Amino acid sequence: MSAKPVSEQEGYKPTHHFGRGGAGNITSKPDKSPALVPSVTPTLKSKNYTTGRGGTGNIVENTDPETARVAQDIDVPGITLPEGDYHTGRGGGGNVYKPSEDEVVANRENNQKIRTESFAKDKTGLKGLRDKAKDILTGNKEQK
Repeated sequence: MSAKPVSEQEGYKPTHHFGRGGAGNITSKPDKSPALVPSVTPTLKSKNYTTGRGGTGNIVENTDPETARVAQDIDVPGITLPEGDYHTGRGGGGNVYKPSEDEVVANRENNQKIRTESFAKDKTGLKGLRDKAKDILTGNKEQK
């Protein structure tokens, strides 16, 4: 006699997790889970805004709200995966993980995809320090 999967056993109730974790954020009643509300990014209303990590070189005049919004957004970098042996836990030989050849190949493919996407990000509308300096030296007055 084979055992039934938990989801097919009598009296099984699927659980729904919400929030940041903890037993108080688990319920078997989907109507008790809070509704997911999408976040709304506010528009920058000030005359100037900052980009980067600070400093006067990162203060820009707010002439285009869309460009200002993009400049304020922070991209989360993709996660690269280890392509060889690595340690987990607190150390020691029992905490060395040695991936299989299939895992190494899959991790390399993932990492190449992440790198390609990272370098292909669209940077239109944002002007770097080098471009700003070039415009000043060449007399180009259009500075966005």
